[in-house]
Amino acid sequence: MKIIDIDGKEIAVTDLDLAIMQADDYRHYMHSDPTYKAFDERQQAYWEDVYQKLLALKA
Repeated sequence: MKIIDIDGKEIAVTDLDLAIMQADDYRHYMHSDPTYKAFDERQQAYWEDVYQKLLALKA
């Protein structure tokens, strides 16, 4: 199984349930230091996109 991430890169998925669980965790991570706000927003958008694509793959 494969998905294409927000940057257009292909990601091979070997364990769909584990990938969904990891993406779900990663989309909630953020730094406590506000200077990382822009980085955190980008990372959260990336992992939300991956998470939604994995859920669609499972459906």
